[in-house]
Amino acid sequence: MDWLFSIIRIAGVAFPVASSLVQLQTELDSKALSNRIEKLEDPISHLHQDIPKVSRLIYAALKVQNSATLSFEPEFYSLYKRPLAMLDSQRFIQGQHAIGNQYAGGIELCDPTFIMYICALAEAKEKMSSLVSIVDSCQPGKRLNGDQLSLDLDLPKPVIKAVLTIFESKGLGVLSREVGVINYVGRA
Repeated sequence: MDWLFSIIRIAGVAFPVASSLVQLQTELDSKALSNRIEKLEDPISHLHQDIPKVSRLIYAALKVQNSATLSFEPEFYSLYKRPLAMLDSQRFIQGQHAIGNQYAGGIELCDPTFIMYICALAEAKEKMSSLVSIVDSCQPGKRLNGDQLSLDLDLPKPVIKAVLTIFESKGLGVLSREVGVINYVGRA
């Protein structure tokens, strides 16, 4: 079919009927390009059509449970097994699997970029902007307490830790490795 449109583009000016087909091809090319750009800008949503909905539900549970390990009702896992499997295969989440029960222990949010993705879908922009601003302006040697940031900004602790992890990965600070504690010291 591509060969046909190539010929039509070449002959478009010479034959009146072909010019409308050239216009049609241009619109199809534009739509295809837009879809490709959307996939590059938001690759997570394009894994499965239900991922944005599932992500909002995951964030709602994150706000309530305030933990990176989340539990849901069995219906959630059966209803959203395909998008969850796709998120799991890409290592955005990790299912706590057991023989006979794929999500026996729930799911763990293991990728900070996925946590930022669900925040972009479901959290207030002002809160996230404040958090990023605070961390970005952290001077070398200054300590940030993640638990206090969580309370001050009314954000779940895993969200705070995800932002701090991202800043640490860029060499801008050091995140403590203590279990149950979220401390960060600015480096640059």
